[in-house]
Amino acid sequence: MYPYRSNKGFYQKTPINSRENAAASSAKQDLSQDKRLLELLNIAKEEINQSIQSYNALMANGAMENDMELLRNAYLDEIKHLQQLQEILYILSGETAQAAQGENQSTSTVVQSPPSSAIEKTLLQEMEQTDFFRELFLCMPQTELRDILFEIITDKQDHCIRLCFLFTKYQ
Repeated sequence: MYPYRSNKGFYQKTPINSRENAAASSAKQDLSQDKRLLELLNIAKEEINQSIQSYNALMANGAMENDMELLRNAYLDEIKHLQQLQEILYILSGETAQAAQGENQSTSTVVQSPPSSAIEKTLLQEMEQTDFFRELFLCMPQTELRDILFEIITDKQDHCIRLCFLFTKYQ
């Protein structure tokens, strides 16, 4: 949205000596052995897939045509989050997955429901996911991986704010 604010090189930590490089690589090896963390990351991917489906259903609702841009931005954020989680999984375990997994699952039948109930369901889902990602953020000792999770958390909070606006608009 604001390209002048996305300075990706600003926050990257550069190692001072080779000992710091060795410590970082051994920490990643330790994280790759943490089965609980890998399981939480897989649960996070499932949660993101559910969000993708929810936003897809909201975009298919004809009553919400005026707010399609808000919903589309959140939908694209969720796809970005799925890719970021897959990147974290790849960094930790070397495991690769399909990036379009959420998009393929979201092409199911769409039931036209009142916009307020669908928005409320999506809002509650986003709020729960925000809490989940905060907990996942606290489990992650690596700064570069925490930065990715922090971006997801702030996007989720933004989605909650936008969904609150839409909920009051359509109620």
